[in-house]
Amino acid sequence: MTCIFRNLTASIMTSFTPGTLLESSPARTALNDDYEVRSSGSTPTIRGHNEPTSTCVSGHATPGEANDPPLLVTPLRYGTVQPKLYRGLYPRKINLPFLRRLKLKTILSLTPEPLEDEIQKFCNDEGIKMTHIKTSKSGKKGLPITYKEVTQAIEIIISQQHAPLYVHCLNGSQATSLVIACLRKMSFWRTSSIFSEFMYYSEVSAADHKFVEEYKAEIQLPQDTVPWIWMGLSRKGIVENHPTVKIKNADNSTVRENR
Repeated sequence: MTCIFRNLTASIMTSFTPGTLLESSPARTALNDDYEVRSSGSTPTIRGHNEPTSTCVSGHATPGEANDPPLLVTPLRYGTVQPKLYRGLYPRKINLPFLRRLKLKTILSLTPEPLEDEIQKFCNDEGIKMTHIKTSKSGKKGLPITYKEVTQAIEIIISQQHAPLYVHCLNGSQATSLVIACLRKMSFWRTSSIFSEFMYYSEVSAADHKFVEEYKAEIQLPQDTVPWIWMGLSRKGIVENHPTVKIKNADNSTVRENR
């Protein structure tokens, strides 16, 4: 009996090349395609393998899972900057179900051109306000954005009426990182901490470093400032005594002059 079982096992193993049936099957092909799509997010996952609840939406199911909810696919270089403030790449169609989960009020685009028609339709359907700040692909000294545009972006970001907000540029790196870096500077972050975060999303050039270090601005403080921004040592609930930023109240009065 043992001999018969061994012969049968040997016969099966001889006629079967490991992976042949699986690799050529439609199920395997679909799985590979699905995995490649999902790997465009921050954490590649396969359905059913310890998938976190925050994983992002591809929109097509693997065989036998037609009734399952779609996976969520984050934009590349996606990250949470502060509560209800998110950053990342120019949104693609595959990212829209994930962005829907964020319940956004605003998408802030730091791009040469406004959002494409498909993304605009999504925003219109979801009641999301589209705000576009025109930047360049490679402007002066290789920088895609100016101080004026950075300040304009910060004034939008620190207003509670625009939250939850998703800010992006073409590739989710340089222009967005410069805005966030200057926002951190306004919030009294140390230079080392600012560029540690910067390098997580983008390479830092000498021009980037100089741009942030020399950032000076006059910022209009909104009436509904976001609760997470650090207001320095002021007891009045306003940014005060900042070395490089002049803050103006909503009534256009100066809070305190630069030193």
